[in-house]
Amino acid sequence: MEGAPAKLALLALLVAVSVSAACAVTLLEDTCRSVAASRPRIGYDFCVGSLQAGDPNRSAADRRGLAVVAARLSLSRAAGASAAIARMAAGERDPPRRECLGACAEVYGEASDHLNRAVRELRAGRYREAVTFLSAAMDASENCEDAFREVVSGGGSGSPLAEQDKDYFMVTAMALAITVMLG
Repeated sequence: MEGAPAKLALLALLVAVSVSAACAVTLLEDTCRSVAASRPRIGYDFCVGSLQAGDPNRSAADRRGLAVVAARLSLSRAAGASAAIARMAAGERDPPRRECLGACAEVYGEASDHLNRAVRELRAGRYREAVTFLSAAMDASENCEDAFREVVSGGGSGSPLAEQDKDYFMVTAMALAITVMLG
């Protein structure tokens, strides 16, 4: 009966993995309920979907890990916005809109720096500092939209980055809300 101990060990391992996965789901769901309660614009489903997409293997074992995942998602959104801005700027012929895109490029570049710093602070357990950097990074989308609002008031069309700015803002607000829970 040499196979019996091996089967028991395998069964114990499967139970441990199942319990661990269930705890990770509970952590994610509890965290997203808290985020949605503190930031209703974000919403529970958006939070869960974003964090699951950012951590498909559910490797975040605690809230700090979820905060890192969310901050890295924000960084990814900032990089996506920066790439879109560069593509748009290359083909933009209207000087005021090109100027707006330049302002957006600048604020998203600064946001990326802040988000990289926030991730480092989170990993080091320095939550107050992480909150400071996440708060600074959150302004990028609003500042970008403000630049286009000024052009629109002068007769131009709206921001070509509105959807990206909204998504970036929500993911960054989620990262900030989770980080605030840590402090």
